[in-house]
Amino acid sequence: MGRTVPTWRIRIEKELGQLEHLKKALNVEDRLALELLVDGVRKRRSAGGMLPAHDVWKPMFISMLLECCQRLYRVEQMLHDLEG
Repeated sequence: MGRTVPTWRIRIEKELGQLEHLKKALNVEDRLALELLVDGVRKRRSAGGMLPAHDVWKPMFISMLLECCQRLYRVEQMLHDLEG
């Protein structure tokens, strides 16, 4: 018997693929920022699959926020190291 529900990875990739039209309309800097967020989602795909969600955007959005926070933390650490 086959799967009745697409895998988490397939669902995520489908949603990320739908962002392509938006990506093309963005300026270069915003396009780069969106790519960083998308990469953050892909890095956390397995964790997102642990959250039972019908709406894939909830775990995707959390993953994007985590990517932003992680990047901000790294910048803060670099600044702290430069000051010290």
